[in-house]
Amino acid sequence: MLVKIRMKLFRRKNGYWYIRFERGKEKSLRTKDKRLAERLFKEIQKEALKGRLILIEKQEKISLKTFIEEYLTLSESVKAYSTLKRERSIFKNFADFFGDCPIRAITPKKLEEYRAFLIKKGRKPAGINLDFRHLKAAFNKAQEWGYIKSNPFGKIKPLRDRQGPPRFISEEEMQQILIFLKEKDREFHDFVVLALETGCRLNELLRLTAKDVLPDLSCIRVVGKGNRERLVPLTENAKEILRPRLIKQGRLFDRWTDNWVSHKWRGYMTELGLDYRFHDIRHTTATWLAKKVPIQIIQELLGHSNISVTKIYAHVQKDAIKEALEEVFGHKKSGKTQAPSFLRLVK
Repeated sequence: MLVKIRMKLFRRKNGYWYIRFERGKEKSLRTKDKRLAERLFKEIQKEALKGRLILIEKQEKISLKTFIEEYLTLSESVKAYSTLKRERSIFKNFADFFGDCPIRAITPKKLEEYRAFLIKKGRKPAGINLDFRHLKAAFNKAQEWGYIKSNPFGKIKPLRDRQGPPRFISEEEMQQILIFLKEKDREFHDFVVLALETGCRLNELLRLTAKDVLPDLSCIRVVGKGNRERLVPLTENAKEILRPRLIKQGRLFDRWTDNWVSHKWRGYMTELGLDYRFHDIRHTTATWLAKKVPIQIIQELLGHSNISVTKIYAHVQKDAIKEALEEVFGHKKSGKTQAPSFLRLVK
């Protein structure tokens, strides 16, 4: 049954647009944008005719700021600290751009404008795509809660990212780094070796407690992204580094934070004339392993939920496969293997 409700769109002296309903009731659209006000007015008219004005009023009352506060409160109980920290930063930038507008006023067009703003600021496609994935997930929750009818991020395609293979540290450079750290800062040297020989993320190592180390020191139990738990084998070096710390109560690296470690690492890189992030140690572990083991083993070690993420290291395996073929079939000049006479095609 269609219900006809008289309403009028008007703007007050303060510049904001309002709707006046019959019997003198007024409602602010919380915008000074005429086009947006007209679009919201038409939408409210349609919903009013269908008898769904109560739902519209519920949606209109939810501001972006209110939703962000509700969403982050929920996230605190289910997400890792590093993820929560990233989302707070993403939402802050998002709210700074949009202001405290009604959440349903955020349209695909507005999102395109926001993305163009980020590009102009010099953000890289990979970083922007990551921001939008987090925001899309949040707006899915807003839709689930009845704050919006559809997710505006659903119509936004990711930016094309021509990102090359991940950066990794060569064996020569890693030797240079470890020799330098061994003389300069032995404790930090050991932490870098632990990161290299486990492939763990920085925050995974910083969260370790004695309870996370198996009694026989064969593995550590780490909790990665999405609160997924995995066992990471320990090398002899890793065992020696962790053993003295097992008497500690609480975190094994209790005085350290991710910012402190990253800052310290950058300082040492500057001294060495190198330009690597601490996270590049993890890429280095995976890249070195890719020369020796199947990609599925690397996926399990790194804790990737999808093997497509691990496949960024596959380019290294191609070189390793080629080298193995050359060695097996006797074409490797430095090797002792001789190719069978019927395969001696390379002069």
